[in-house]
Amino acid sequence: MTITRKNYSLDHIILGLVTAVSSIGLIFSSFSHDFVVDPVVSEWSVYISLGLILVFCAIYWILYVKGIFCSFRESSLFPKGLKGFALLLGIPVFLFWLFWVNSAFFVPKLFTEIFGEDATLIAEVKKQSRASRRGWGCRHRLEFDTFSRRLFFYCISERTYNFLPDREIEVELLVKQSELGYVIKDLTWNKDQL
Repeated sequence: MTITRKNYSLDHIILGLVTAVSSIGLIFSSFSHDFVVDPVVSEWSVYISLGLILVFCAIYWILYVKGIFCSFRESSLFPKGLKGFALLLGIPVFLFWLFWVNSAFFVPKLFTEIFGEDATLIAEVKKQSRASRRGWGCRHRLEFDTFSRRLFFYCISERTYNFLPDREIEVELLVKQSELGYVIKDLTWNKDQL
């Protein structure tokens, strides 16, 4: 018994392309942790994602009812219960998550990188050490008191971690800033604080 298919219908190709294009932001955000999104943009991204999902689901259901787009009809790989779950809950939740990552992080960071202006900000930071489950994870970080955002952290080396004091210090952030947020390019601190 083989599970692979020799040919794919247009329905499967379209669904695969939507998922693949939507996954670009997720992949990009997994490796880029230097962007701080504006809280208003983060809130609006939830509404944008909900709107996109509603439009996408409405189009999908209309095409599904008319028999034009039936991505799970001839598939024998999925049991009936799993087909219903995927159509009603699984796919919309998964695509909402992908759309949210794109609208909350990928698009604002891309906009900021292209159209942002250089600026400096002052922030209070404190060193933090975390046990990383992965070998390539960020073990030593700087924790910012002025903001705490999803998918943002600033990694430092073990040498820098050992050099910094245990108390908070003031740092100057060199950023690229736009209306959607800012990308932290570098930070410096005054040696007198140490």
